[in-house]
Amino acid sequence: MSDKVLKIRTNREIRSYARERLLGNMLIPCLVTFFFFSARNVFELLMQYGILGTDMFAFIFYVALFITINSVWGLIRYGISRYFLSFITTKKASPANIFAGFKGSTETIIVVSLILAIISLVFQLPYLIYTFFFSVNTIHSFLLSLILFLAGNLVVYLIEAYLAPIYFVICDNPGARLPWILVITFSLMNTKNFFKYIGLQISFIPLYLLGLLSFGIGLLWVVPYSYTSYAYFYEALCETYLSAQSKEEASAE
Repeated sequence: MSDKVLKIRTNREIRSYARERLLGNMLIPCLVTFFFFSARNVFELLMQYGILGTDMFAFIFYVALFITINSVWGLIRYGISRYFLSFITTKKASPANIFAGFKGSTETIIVVSLILAIISLVFQLPYLIYTFFFSVNTIHSFLLSLILFLAGNLVVYLIEAYLAPIYFVICDNPGARLPWILVITFSLMNTKNFFKYIGLQISFIPLYLLGLLSFGIGLLWVVPYSYTSYAYFYEALCETYLSAQSKEEASAE
């Protein structure tokens, strides 16, 4: 746990600590970011070319591919979380951490990745069913498919945002069982912290847009910046949680 976390109170402070930590230490985070984008692009291509047709077999194949790819992506997200958590808590974080989900995956990591993949599938299923089995060749059908797509992804985003600390919690407690991991995750991410986290993510949108305008080159800085901030945000949550626990124990005595 970082010593500076004790002083963090706002998202602005979190971003400030992230910039300070990255100053003069951008090379490895940039390489990690490059891997991050490369893996995501490969997965998106696999999903795009995984559509074999519009019959039931093609639909079942795509669903299986969807779950598999998103589960593997969960292992990568764990590795990214582990790297950036190490990056802010130690003087030297190993890039090999990004492959930690594949090297020594515990049952908890695999189950969490699978659960998140299934959640994503469930809420995107209406859109997938509609695009697979109904013709989208009019403006009304296109708008309906767009609404289904946006609504499904919005719900998935909100759920994943609420569960944002989960991979960090696993990193800090590698031997813990899933029920305990979920209890701690829900304890850390209460309603107030949930909206604070959403605000932190929204604050990066202008930088992501600027990164895209630079043909993606700027994202090599923006993504490490955002993930370092998320790691500090998690540390701040832990500090707040431990402080509250200490006060409860003191009052009980």
